[in-house]
Amino acid sequence: MSFETTILIAALATYRLTLLVSKEAGPFDIFGRFRTWAGVKYDEYSKPYATGQLSEMILCPYCSSVWIGIGVTILVGAAAYLNLLTLITFVLLPLALSGLSVFFFKWTGV
Repeated sequence: MSFETTILIAALATYRLTLLVSKEAGPFDIFGRFRTWAGVKYDEYSKPYATGQLSEMILCPYCSSVWIGIGVTILVGAAAYLNLLTLITFVLLPLALSGLSVFFFKWTGV
């Protein structure tokens, strides 16, 4: 697999993970529970608000994408070092495809 393809897959996986962590409930509400644990509260209109630094970072997709991007970079770098790049690309591919799908949904407004 080429370097450019790996970077594209990692970027799309980062995009998708960022949306999951900052905006969506996820399977079995795992990300919703994580946000509650991190200090995110909800007002009477179900709008989330932060109660601390960690919850502010989680609610901001720009902030959380930096940290998630660092994690994905470390994962891809370790996989490349251990000659497991094809395996890690296969693991990140569903997230990348989901991220691309969400991007197209938001782009087209459907």
